[in-house]
Amino acid sequence: MGEYGCMSDVTRRRYLVGAGAIGVAGLAGCGGNGGDGTSSSSQTSTTTGSSGDGMTSMRIVLPEGTIHYPMYEAATDQGFFDEQGIDMTVDYSPFGAQVRSVSSGEVDATMVSMMPYIGNYLKGEDLVTFGWNGCLQCINGLYTRASSDIKSIEDLKGKRIGVWSWGSSTVQSYQAVVAEESGLRLRKDFETTTAAPPALLGLLKNEEVDGVIDVSGLTITMQAQPDTYRRLSQLNQMWKDRTGHTLPLTSWFSHRDWYENNTDVAAGLLRASTNATEYWRDNTQSILEQYGETASVDTQAKIDVVDEWANDGQVFHADSGSDYVDATWEFVNLMSDYDFIDSAPALDDIYQNPL
Repeated sequence: MGEYGCMSDVTRRRYLVGAGAIGVAGLAGCGGNGGDGTSSSSQTSTTTGSSGDGMTSMRIVLPEGTIHYPMYEAATDQGFFDEQGIDMTVDYSPFGAQVRSVSSGEVDATMVSMMPYIGNYLKGEDLVTFGWNGCLQCINGLYTRASSDIKSIEDLKGKRIGVWSWGSSTVQSYQAVVAEESGLRLRKDFETTTAAPPALLGLLKNEEVDGVIDVSGLTITMQAQPDTYRRLSQLNQMWKDRTGHTLPLTSWFSHRDWYENNTDVAAGLLRASTNATEYWRDNTQSILEQYGETASVDTQAKIDVVDEWANDGQVFHADSGSDYVDATWEFVNLMSDYDFIDSAPALDDIYQNPL
């Protein structure tokens, strides 16, 4: 993978522990246009094939320095993909390269930001999504200072909110859900500021903004410091209140021809990811104690936050039943209603269920 391309698979997976990747924690599923100035990896090897022992070789790419790392390192260590006949290699890449990984041919299939890939489909790319099992959910929320007298999103009307990018899937999702629930439009009814994710925390503490929407890793940081930050609302909770289900940030995507020729592999990926998510929920504390530092979950307070959310069915999604799929497509239609995508594709045109 780019600078990791000369390393062995295991070395690449472990490299980030000592490489200071924690500075980009939480970016998974957050980029709107798929670019952050990074170039995609130069390695474009075929990612599905026979390993010679009856196993199917598969390689996926996930964002470096994010909560994906402890989840999927534990999954591979526990052999969940092996059980499905998949010889899995998980590599970690800068977010901009990761989000382009399917469209660029870097990998045949992986979990990528859902709304940008629906946008790619609408632009004519022959893509399918085949489920949300093991995919990241919208743990992000709107935070203010713990000392503030602001109690709700409505109290922030006319005040200044900081975000890291208006092209972000998370920020766009938040705009649509808040508009639908309260009638308020972030870019119309509030003053706004954009800044790098870590800088947003400083702006909030220094009272230069009154609320921030930040990336997943820094969301965990704020939630773990209740004496400094206070959450006003959370995307997952708002969507659960509306539909009874959490809201996905990422989804399994591939090109249609790969899916049609490898439907059994797609099914195995989903089964393994469901098992991995269930294991994650049962063992969140121990997994984060072993692998959490690379994802910036590096204090007991942060581990406790993630453990609480995992026990509540958040962070990663386990299994995609029909009700969950319908609720997710309600969200896709909402994003179309508020012009974040040109239109909502028909569910049956883009969604394929291999199970």
